[in-house]
Amino acid sequence: MAAAFLENGQARTLWLSGVHRRSATKADAKILAGQDLDYSLDPFDDQSFYRSAARSRNAALEVTVGVSPKASRVWLGKANSIERFAASAALLINAVAAAKQGTAEPFRFLATPVQALDPAQVKGG
Repeated sequence: MAAAFLENGQARTLWLSGVHRRSATKADAKILAGQDLDYSLDPFDDQSFYRSAARSRNAALEVTVGVSPKASRVWLGKANSIERFAASAALLINAVAAAKQGTAEPFRFLATPVQALDPAQVKGG
């Protein structure tokens, strides 16, 4: 979903959840809003957060798309008619079909989930 809807866009809203230990001095979650939030992320303060959802203005699709990877959801604005709904659904389906496997998290300073862990690759300290 990130490859289809977030890589060619300007993030307008980010919903972030923390992976850090709970503390009175750091938020458990936060929401950022702006014009292009990739530039607003702090490499030190935000590295212990992951993206739970994002809303981005996709340049290739020329629409603002919301993505929630954990819930496997994608959303657009409200459709005025069934024809507009069908066109929006086709746009989203075509974008997913055309997307190549994403190489990395589109937001460079955020934590990313581990897809698989090979115990043989883990080295003790």
